[in-house]
Amino acid sequence: MKVVITEEICETGIEILKQYMEVDCRFNIKREDLKKIISNYDALIVRSELKYDRELLELGDRLKVIAMAGIGIDHIDSDYCKEKGIAVYNVPDGSFNSVAELAMTLILNVIRRVYPAVKSVKEKYRWDKTVYVGHELKDKTLGIIAIGKIGSRLAKFARAFDMKVIAFDPYITTEKAKSMNIELVDLDMLLSRSDVISIHAPLTKQTFHMISSEQIEKMKEGVYLFNFGRGPIVDEESLYNALENGKVAGVGVDVMEKEPPGNSKLFKFDNFIVTPHIGAGTIEAQEYISKEISRKILEHLKLK
Repeated sequence: MKVVITEEICETGIEILKQYMEVDCRFNIKREDLKKIISNYDALIVRSELKYDRELLELGDRLKVIAMAGIGIDHIDSDYCKEKGIAVYNVPDGSFNSVAELAMTLILNVIRRVYPAVKSVKEKYRWDKTVYVGHELKDKTLGIIAIGKIGSRLAKFARAFDMKVIAFDPYITTEKAKSMNIELVDLDMLLSRSDVISIHAPLTKQTFHMISSEQIEKMKEGVYLFNFGRGPIVDEESLYNALENGKVAGVGVDVMEKEPPGNSKLFKFDNFIVTPHIGAGTIEAQEYISKEISRKILEHLKLK
């Protein structure tokens, strides 16, 4: 049996697979090139660069399993896979701690104005001790949109900073939230009460542009907004306007509506911090993900 890996994963998982099947590493393969060869493989290991839609997948005559080396599978046509009998796996617990740590890092960075302060010293050779005054997290309210593994982990970090944590998640019961010391509220309540908002939801029809001008208007003046879910959850035009008029005091994101975003007009703001979708980018997370997807493929194909 043969597996093609379309984007780079940790070598540990590759070596495991090589013991049981033929492995073809085609890192960063173009869509048109993949269309030409996909019929040769029983399994795919993917990340998020390409879209695995019906047009591409129907060419995979031998395809039995797709493994996503991460969490989100919105770029994979799961309905078609189900129709065709192709199993789809991801690793929902592989990077939750890494993403939560990055979220906490960006929250601190934006609220303490670390990036513009560093930029001022290194690029302008200034030493303005009184210019970059930020805020403490203590006694502030953090509103988390979606409290799965990542959101609940971030809540633990936030409580260590003496923050109050509230959350919106229609799939979590009040009892479950209470067990995590989190107050469950509706979305409007979260928007109006939060000093800091952090998004960890998947991209669905319901969450597309979940945060736009209407929702931003309901937020506190000077709110801080963070997105670690998927870029299209936030309408970037509305976000731009909110930064321009000061309604939003600062933004930190690891995802954008278009990736890579090119020269986004949001980049003009020093209080807009962006990282290139590196939430899962730790050695520990990548080792685990690589091993786990290899295990799932081998078990599904009954090779181990």
